[in-house]
This record gives sequence, structure tokens and C-alpha cells, in this order.
Amino acid sequence: VPAMQRRMIDAVEKIPGVKSVGFANIAPLGGGGASLSVFTDQTTDMRLSNAAAESMAYNISPEYFHAAGTSLLQGRPLSWHDNKTSPRVAVVNREFASKIFGSVASAMGRYFKMDDGTRVQVVGVVEDGKYRLLTEDQQPAMFLPFLQSPSSMTSLVVRSNRDPLQLAADLRSTLGDLDEGLPFTVQAWSNAMDMALFPSHVATVALGVLGLMG
Repeated sequence: VPAMQRRMIDAVEKIPGVKSVGFANIAPLGGGGASLSVFTDQTTDMRLSNAAAESMAYNISPEYFHAAGTSLLQGRPLSWHDNKTSPRVAVVNREFASKIFGSVASAMGRYFKMDDGTRVQVVGVVEDGKYRLLTEDQQPAMFLPFLQSPSSMTSLVVRSNRDPLQLAADLRSTLGDLDEGLPFTVQAWSNAMDMALFPSHVATVALGVLGLMG
């Protein structure tokens, strides 16, 4: 699966007008996302009650942050060298860094543990975001190399200044050339976030109706 995902990324990068392509197992605000327990590096008993935090977890490719417009605050993004033969690493958001390590600066180069005891080193910190709902409280998030944490779920985030309809046609053609039987959907990210945006739309309509009634 990771080999096919890499082929998809490489192929889409060659489409004229595409600035960057990023892979994520699930795109934020896409109606899903996994939450995992994380532990301090000093923890030896991985019971849930000993967890330092519950963190959103995403498996991504190196160019994901650029494609998604997520700013790197410190350290480095993930690279293609972060694979299954390399030490486990992660990029975390500001909230994760503050909650687990006290600050962004103190998180760099430090380790945390997964629920199976695996040690993971923080190599970068990115800005906070919204992951499930626009109205959610800020929460920790970690971004893991998809070559170290493979997932068959595939979302490609494509950044381009081309006309969306023309780009969509090229995407369908390019991905179809890789595998005619490959099922996929092409849509603007704003459309993919409809589920997350729905409560805000309802609130806006309700306020408008109340305004008219007043």
C-alpha cells in the first residue's frame, strides 16, 4: 500500500500547475480521525490511567504540511528518510508540545511513548489547528510518517492555483492511468469539510431568521 501511495503522490506532482501534494490517512475536518493515548518517556506502566494526554493522530507524507497550508513553528518536517528502518519520529502541534513537554522549545528532540511502549522522538512542531469540529477546544495532535505507520486510508491534498474543474479532470485521468480500477473521489477541501461546517451554517441561518423576526 505505501508503494502505491508514493506512486500516486509522484504522479500527481507532475500535473502542470500543481504546487505540492500531501498524503494523509484522514484529512482534518473530514468527519473522522483517530485519538490515541500518549505517555511521557518516563512512564513504564502503559495503563490508560497513566496517559499524559489523548492526542489526535495522523499518518502523513513529507509534503503534507505545505499542501495543507500548515506552518512549521520549529524543527523540521517529516522526510522520505523517515521510513520503517529509521528511528520513530513525529511532528506535533503546539498544544501537544505544551501539554507533554511544557513548551514548544522544550519539546524539540524529546521523546514520548505510544501505548505499546514505542518511543517516538519529536523532530518538529507545527501550529495548532481544528481536527474534528470548528467549535472544539484546542487539542493535542501528532503527525506520524506514513512510511512508519502505514494506512490503507488515503487522502491526497493537492495545492494548485489552476481552475478546480480542469485540475479535477487531470487528477481523474492521472490516477486512472495508475490503476483503472482504483476508486477515488475528487472534491474541493471546502466541500470535504461540509460535515464540520454544518453546525456553523445552521447557526448562521438561525441567527438570520431571528434577525428577520426581530
